[in-house]
Amino acid sequence: MAIKGKKRPKARPPVRAPRRGPVPVPVPFAKRRGVQALAAFIAGLLVFWGGIWLTNGLREQDRTSRTEAQDLLRRRAGSSWQTLVETEVGTIGQVQEGTPPVILPQLPGILTGLKDGTPKDVVATLQDAAASAKEVSGTIDSYDLSRSIRDKGFDAAGALQFLTARDELVRALDITREAALLGVAAARLDVADRGAVLARAESLLGQASVALARFQIHHSQALSAAGINVQPTLPGA
Repeated sequence: MAIKGKKRPKARPPVRAPRRGPVPVPVPFAKRRGVQALAAFIAGLLVFWGGIWLTNGLREQDRTSRTEAQDLLRRRAGSSWQTLVETEVGTIGQVQEGTPPVILPQLPGILTGLKDGTPKDVVATLQDAAASAKEVSGTIDSYDLSRSIRDKGFDAAGALQFLTARDELVRALDITREAALLGVAAARLDVADRGAVLARAESLLGQASVALARFQIHHSQALSAAGINVQPTLPGA
């Protein structure tokens, strides 16, 4: 009886690895939404602050430009007034920076001389002096100072200094002219009768000196408001 052979077991196929599914490609860092949103936010902040910085810078530059322009206008207005005073008063007197001007410096000596006699041509000399003082006074008084300093950046106090200085200078010129005319009247009187007239003329010269001192104070402050510094002159300098 034949022995049936054992059947060999069928070999099992090797276990295959699971199929790999498609692996998603990682999104680059710069293209991630969160990164892009953060970058957009930061860029927005930079643009915002940059705009503020630029605006503030332009405003500051504009303010600086306006300030410099106003300073220039004030200096020009102050220089015009200063030149007018020095030119006009200089024709009949002396103008020195930092001290009150001197008007008709020869007049006190002429009035003193009339107490003892009548110098030659004294009447013509006094009349010419009076006419010159009147001409200078008219030129300064007719100068449109208000228009010259208007809209130049002066505050009310600075503008007032200019106007007060002009008024004091015109007053001093007019008083000095009156003193010269009183000298003319005195010269036509007898020497013995001149005392009261000459005393009045000398009194007017004293008032003129006070007005010139006040003028110098306001004039210096006006020029200071215009950015022009006037150094006071020391006595004996």
